[in-house]
Amino acid sequence: MPLIKGSQVEVMSATADFELTMTQLRMLFVLEHAGCDMAVNELAEHVGLSMAATGRAVDIVVRTGLLSRREDESDRRIKRIGLTESGRKAIVQIGQARRRAVESFVAKLDGAERAALDAAVATLGALTSLHLPLPGGIHAAPSCAVTPSKVSK
Repeated sequence: MPLIKGSQVEVMSATADFELTMTQLRMLFVLEHAGCDMAVNELAEHVGLSMAATGRAVDIVVRTGLLSRREDESDRRIKRIGLTESGRKAIVQIGQARRRAVESFVAKLDGAERAALDAAVATLGALTSLHLPLPGGIHAAPSCAVTPSKVSK
């Protein structure tokens, strides 16, 4: 917990650059984790908002250039939401802020402390993958249907 708290200032500073709400920011991370564009209703389910609220939030983030919206190839009534290159860069920027905070902590450790930390992190990683859902409450990434247009790209 102290490590997370210690990195919050830098992480929040990085996220403030984008002027997004926590829900809008969460949309970026959900889409990044999914690895494919999602229908608005799928995104709404993952962020815990109604379709209408999700649509309004998406509108704002699309205007920032971090998300894109397009019609589904097989059903034009469905709008697909995806990360833009700027959205991917934003996620990297936020991750780098957290990484810098962790690296600063690790740099202060001696060899024995680093070895103990390595072992603890390996154990923690193994246990969390067995007993906890994926981050953000996503239990499984949505299936990214392969359409002919995606195959040809």
